[in-house]
Amino acid sequence: MSEYVPYLPIMLDCRARPILVIGGGKVAERKIIHMLEAGAIVTVISPDVTASIQQLAEKGQLNWLKREYRAGDLSEGICSPLTTEATVDASIAERSDTTAHSLDQSQRYLLVYAATSLPDVNQSVAEEAQRYGIPVNVADRHERGTFINPAVIRRGRLVASVSTSGAGPAISRRIVSELENYFYEDYELYMEFMYHLRHHIKRVVHDPQERRRLLEQAAALDVLAQIRHKQFVWWDEEQIEQWIIQYRGR
Repeated sequence: MSEYVPYLPIMLDCRARPILVIGGGKVAERKIIHMLEAGAIVTVISPDVTASIQQLAEKGQLNWLKREYRAGDLSEGICSPLTTEATVDASIAERSDTTAHSLDQSQRYLLVYAATSLPDVNQSVAEEAQRYGIPVNVADRHERGTFINPAVIRRGRLVASVSTSGAGPAISRRIVSELENYFYEDYELYMEFMYHLRHHIKRVVHDPQERRRLLEQAAALDVLAQIRHKQFVWWDEEQIEQWIIQYRGR
């Protein structure tokens, strides 16, 4: 029986941060789509890729190095969509003696994905990533990596994730499907309004205790029910100010 790993859930800001994917099959494709949605700079190393990945590369939305993974690829760091394979190879050669500690943090890969169909290659990628202290996801053997990706539900600002800690993606997808029946698309407008209200309160109310009371009052509003019954009308700045005056001190 595989050891249970008590994973720490975390949300990462990947905007304009480099992520490396070794492999170009369907598994890699699914992961890449989520990375691009998160605003990451994606580099793919694989001799072959799916049609969708190739199209993304042709559009300049990711960087595709059409070759096999080679030891030292992770020490190169960031690759922009305009980087050529020759440039990367030359840079790796120049850094042949580079250590993890000498890499500029802004140039290191934020994450690495080992997503080939070859277990030995995935293992080599995982070992190199861990030598450089870079979090790595191993598609075929999650326990060999240092992080896994949960199944995700997105409703605007609402992001709910589900992980079965290795029990299987099929189970995660089934649970997500059940949760999608609970978190309707109404939550998108609800979360946007609550964000709008919360930040207005934080901007105009300076007393910490008063602000906390108002935020608790805001969380108790029946806005979601109003949205579901098509009765909700967006509050403007004046309405928010009136609401704050009404509930201050309660």
